[in-house]
Amino acid sequence: MVRRQREESPLVDSRYIWAIFLILITLSILTVRLWYIQVYKGRYYRKISEHNRIRKIEIPAPRGTIFDRYGTVVLGNRPFFDLVYIPQYGKNRDTTFKIVAKLLNEPVLKLERMLADGQGRPKYLPITLKRNLSIHEVSIIESNRIFLPGIEINVAPRRNYTEMTPPHIVGYLGEITTNELKAYNKENQDNPYVPGDLIGKQGIEKKWEKYLRGKSGHRLLQVDAFGRQTNILEKERLDLPVQPAKPGAELVLTVDLQLQNAAKKAFRGKYGAIVVLDPNNGDILAMVSSPDFDPKMYQESLTVEKWRALISDPYKPLFDKTTGGEFAPGSIYKPVIAIAALEEGIITPHTKHFCGGSFELGENTFHCHNRFGHGSINLKQALMKSCDVFFYNIGVELGVDRIAKYAKALGLGSKMGINLNKENEGLVPTNAWKKLTYRLPWTIGETPPISIGQGANLITPIQMASLYATLANGGTIYRPNVVKSVISHMGDTLFEHQPEIISQVSIIKPQTFRTIAQMLQAVVMDDEGTGKNARVEGTTVAGKTGSVQVVSLKKNRNRTDVSMRWKEHAMFAAFSPTKNPEVAVAIVSENDRIGGGGASAAPVAKEIIETFWKLKKQRQLTVSKRHRLEKQNDRIH
Repeated sequence: MVRRQREESPLVDSRYIWAIFLILITLSILTVRLWYIQVYKGRYYRKISEHNRIRKIEIPAPRGTIFDRYGTVVLGNRPFFDLVYIPQYGKNRDTTFKIVAKLLNEPVLKLERMLADGQGRPKYLPITLKRNLSIHEVSIIESNRIFLPGIEINVAPRRNYTEMTPPHIVGYLGEITTNELKAYNKENQDNPYVPGDLIGKQGIEKKWEKYLRGKSGHRLLQVDAFGRQTNILEKERLDLPVQPAKPGAELVLTVDLQLQNAAKKAFRGKYGAIVVLDPNNGDILAMVSSPDFDPKMYQESLTVEKWRALISDPYKPLFDKTTGGEFAPGSIYKPVIAIAALEEGIITPHTKHFCGGSFELGENTFHCHNRFGHGSINLKQALMKSCDVFFYNIGVELGVDRIAKYAKALGLGSKMGINLNKENEGLVPTNAWKKLTYRLPWTIGETPPISIGQGANLITPIQMASLYATLANGGTIYRPNVVKSVISHMGDTLFEHQPEIISQVSIIKPQTFRTIAQMLQAVVMDDEGTGKNARVEGTTVAGKTGSVQVVSLKKNRNRTDVSMRWKEHAMFAAFSPTKNPEVAVAIVSENDRIGGGGASAAPVAKEIIETFWKLKKQRQLTVSKRHRLEKQNDRIH
C-alpha cells in the first residue's frame, strides 16, 4: 500500500497544478471582463441603465391659432378635461369603475372597453376613459377623489369651436391613420407623428397642417423595475429636464369674420354657396357652404347615427360647395355671351332683336322666361330684363366653339387652384368635347340652351365669383386665396401671400369690359332691372340674376305641387362699386323655395354688400379716431 501511494503522488500533484492554473486563468478572464465593463465601458452601460429606469412622456403642442384679416380669432384652443386611469395607483379597479360609472351616468362596460384599448402600456401612463368632461362632471369627480384611487383629471389643449366657426374653411381634425402615418413621417422625419396624433382632415387644418401642428415636448419620469413611477434613487436624486412643447404657427386668413357671419346670417334657411372676393387681388373675404356641419363632433364622440345622418343628407353638409359644387350658371352666363358677340362683331351695343316670347330653330321652339315677349330690345335691355330670346339669337350666330373661346379666356372650365378643399373644374362645352364624350358632333339645336347658361354648362361658385371679379377689374384673373400670412410662435413671418395673376385676358378690349360693367349696373340700379333687390344706398352695384331649371318644368315659379329637389336654383353675381370695384359676390341658392335670382338671391347679396361698406366705414372711423388721439398725445409730450 505504501509503495502504491508513492507511485501515484506525481500524477496527483500534476492534476492539482493544472486545476490551479485553470482557476487562475478563469479568474483573470473574469477580472479583465469586469474591468472592461465597470471601468472601460462604465459610462456606456451607465447610460443604458439610466434609460432603463427613465421614461419619456410626450407633452402635446397646442395647434396654431387662426385669425381673420383684422386679428379676430377664427379658431383657437382652450383647455379640455379628460378622465384618466393610472394603473400604478389603482387598487380595487372594479369598485372604482362602478363608482365612476354611477357618478358620470356612464355604462361600466364602456369604461372597461376604454381600459382594454390601453392594455400593454407602462403602468405609469394614464389611460383615457372619457374625453371632454363638463365642468359639472369635473367637480363631481374632484369631490369624490378620495374614493377613486388611480382616477385623475388631465388637462389638454384642444380646438375651441364656436357657432361662428366656419367649418368648411377651417376644416376639422381626426386621428391619424396607419397610411397617413407612413406618408406624413416621410416628410417630417425631424418631427415625426405617432399613433393617436390628431391631424387636419379638411380645409385649412389639412392644407396648412405642417405650420399649425407645432412640435411636441417631453418630460422624463423615473420608474422602477415594474414600470411604476418613482422619485427615489439609491444614492442620488436626478434633476430630470423638461422639454416644453412648441406651439404651432399662427395663420392670418384673408377672411373678414364679421362679413363671413353676415353672409351666413343672410343665407339662413337656404342651401347652396356664397363666395365673396376682393376683385383687386383675389382675396377671399367670405365663403359659405350650406348646410354645414359642427366640427366639434369629431372632437367628441361621433355616433353611428350622426354619421349616417350626415352622409345620407341629400344636400351634402360635409361637402364644400364653394369649390366643389358644379351648377349650370343660368343667366349670370349671359355677359360672357354678350362679350363674345361684341368682340366677334356680331352685334354692337345698339343692335336689336325682337322677342315675341319664343325662338324657332328648325322644328324646335325655345321659350323666353317671359312668355309674352319683350318686344324689340338691345343688349342693355336684354341684360336688364334677362331676355332669353335675344341671347338665343346671338348664341346661335356665335356657335359653340366661339362661345367656349371667350368663356375659357375668362377662366371658366378649369380649376382656380385655390389651396383649400376639393375643387372641380366645371365644364365649357365644345364640339371636340361632344365628339370625345359622346362620339357625336355638336348640333345647332344644342346651342340655344348654352347661350343662356344651361345645357351642358357647369360652373363652380368660386369660378362664378372670379368671373365677376374679372368683369369688374377689366380682365385680370387672380388666383383666389384664403391665407394671408403665417407667423411662428416666436413672431417670425414664415409665409406671406402675394397676389397671383392666373392670366390677363387680352382677347377682350378694355372698352368691352367697361360697356358690360355699365350694362350690369343697369340690371341692379334701373327700375326695370331684374336685380333691383340688390341695390345698396350710397353706392353702385353691377350684377346679374339667374334662375336654373333642375328638371324640365313649365315656367311657373309659383307652383307648389313640385318636389323640393325639382325647384329652380336661384343665382346672383355682382360687384360694387361699378368703377374701382372693391367687392365681388356670387350666390347659388339650391332648389330655392322663394323663386329666381332676383327674388331670392339678390336680397342676400344686398345684405352682404351693405355689411361690407358698413364695416369699412366703421373701421375707417376707428383708424381716424386713433390717429387723432396719437396726434394729441404727441402735442402733450
